[in-house]
Amino acid sequence: MLHLIYDLNANPLNSNEWAFPLTECFHIAAFAFSVGTIAVVDVNMLGIGLRKTTAAQLVKDTGIWTLLGLIVVITSGLAIFSSDPIHYYYNKSFRFKMFALLAGIVYNYTIHRKVALSGNSSGASVAVAAVSILIWVSIVFAGLFIAFI
Repeated sequence: MLHLIYDLNANPLNSNEWAFPLTECFHIAAFAFSVGTIAVVDVNMLGIGLRKTTAAQLVKDTGIWTLLGLIVVITSGLAIFSSDPIHYYYNKSFRFKMFALLAGIVYNYTIHRKVALSGNSSGASVAVAAVSILIWVSIVFAGLFIAFI
């Protein structure tokens, strides 16, 4: 068991009525933004939507926005974590979310990016896009379940 002396009231997110909800709003909006840019590429790799644009072009066009969104997500997530680290540390849903987030980021910037930039529209492209969607959706659901576990 983790035994830390941590004054929750010393954290600005816990001592100001609007700080935590506002941080949560930034966290959710940035996550939706970054996952949305990844999903646009995934949908294209699945052969649905934006058929006039290649997955490679979409990765190039959305890459900076995806990265900026992930930076805001991680920064705001660390702030939210600091509001009650012991609660989050012992929460199984939070732990799964962190594992899936790490897997999603690594997957996005390695396999997913390589396949999307290759320009191939093969079965491998469809499989890579499907795995990407599965990872990011699992992160969303894990985040939702943090409050219930």
